[in-house]
Amino acid sequence: MRNYLRLIVNLFIAVMVIACDNDDTPKEIYYTVTVTSDPGGTVDVESGKYLEGTSLSLTATALEGFEFGGWTGDLNSPSKTLSVTVNQALEINATFNQIENSLNENVLELNKDLVDSSGYIFAIESGQNTCYLLDHSGNKIYNWEFDANLGQDIEITPEGNLLGLFQIETPQIVFGGQSGLVRMLDSEGTLIWEYVLASENEIAHHDLTLLPNGNILVLVWERIPNEEAVAVGLNNTTDIFTEKIVEINPNTDSIVWEWRSWEHIVQNHNENLDSFGDPNILKNKINILYANSSVHPFVEDGDIMHANGLDYLPEQDIIALSINFFSEVWIIDHSTTTEEAKTDEGGQFNRGGDLLYRFGNQKVFGDANASHIFDFNHHPTFIRNEGNTNLLIFNNNEIAQRSSAMEFSLPEINGSTSIGSNPTLNFEFTDDSLFHPRISGAYRLPNGNTLICEGDFGYWEVTDQGEIVWKYQGQGTSFWRGIFYPKDGPEILNLGL
Repeated sequence: MRNYLRLIVNLFIAVMVIACDNDDTPKEIYYTVTVTSDPGGTVDVESGKYLEGTSLSLTATALEGFEFGGWTGDLNSPSKTLSVTVNQALEINATFNQIENSLNENVLELNKDLVDSSGYIFAIESGQNTCYLLDHSGNKIYNWEFDANLGQDIEITPEGNLLGLFQIETPQIVFGGQSGLVRMLDSEGTLIWEYVLASENEIAHHDLTLLPNGNILVLVWERIPNEEAVAVGLNNTTDIFTEKIVEINPNTDSIVWEWRSWEHIVQNHNENLDSFGDPNILKNKINILYANSSVHPFVEDGDIMHANGLDYLPEQDIIALSINFFSEVWIIDHSTTTEEAKTDEGGQFNRGGDLLYRFGNQKVFGDANASHIFDFNHHPTFIRNEGNTNLLIFNNNEIAQRSSAMEFSLPEINGSTSIGSNPTLNFEFTDDSLFHPRISGAYRLPNGNTLICEGDFGYWEVTDQGEIVWKYQGQGTSFWRGIFYPKDGPEILNLGL
């Protein structure tokens, strides 16, 4: 009997052990599903890890000018909507094809054989909350919208991020083109970094550029009290606002370099001031009394120079400035320290912060009857050509009401560059219908064509022989400028296009 009971107990224990062994809860299994799409369309499901048995419904949406070409990868289907049950790792791609000869109604002219089709046009709407990439068919390949209006300039970084100026809500300095916010956004428009540059005494405006070291150059209006303005002979009854450039280190949120135009003025009104001198002799200085010529209504309100564009040339560490109300281009040295930039000594050329070179308007030296090339100007861009330095710029040419894109061969920029004569004109494009007195710009394309932004119209592309090969109209939209990004450049590749 005892042996029988022992046998029963052992059998019970064995059954329980087996039952416990079979009671393990099954582990959850996840598979990676990679979803991609060609340029020209989007998919509404993101890549990720999904639980085994999950049902997914993927829908492909083509952008304007493209059509869906089918699903490829581990699953193939011509249907725009694809139903998937996840039971293994999957790679799925949506293909899109550009519709042949599909031109957006905004495109008025297109010569496919001569346009530079190696990239996209980055269209920046003036003072609005959007920008986008255009192809030559007029299709918006990539679009951004923001929660604040642009303070004019914005650019795509090599990482595929956006660096731009944005308008603050309640600026204390209000002129056309003011911003106050410097922002870095990711490719989706999400804020990464922000720097506020706005107070009662200064505000960022118009233009910025990313330096090779990751720092950022920004144009700034700086308040000068009316008492100081009157002391040098200005007729203003208000404070004035002169130009300053600052270099911001985004890693430390600090200004690491600056240049102030006010520290490089000359005037022949008050001999008791250090700035006293002859503007026709001291041409590396800024004749502050030229502001009394009232070339623009803004001058009476204190905006006496109105810089609207800057560009940086790393090969020579110099900066070009478009000074709209002086109808000039100024070139200054960036190799100085901030302390040297206050003086006329130091830096690679030992000229400190004085102007290294300037051109566009001989009237600024004191002779109101002198000649001039520019009549308001925008968007200076350096061009390196076989070791030579050229400069491309948009001449608004308000009096003639006929604008032009102009390229000049600059003299060698150094500490003894002669100021007074104009550089050689290499290229000019104009047309009876090309005119806008404000904003606008010009940009040289990789194939030698020139992209022209006519602010109140849209875009032109012309060859070096002046042949029009593309025209895009904004149909009432105003554009700040247009920039060209090659399809194989890091800016476009890092956007996933």
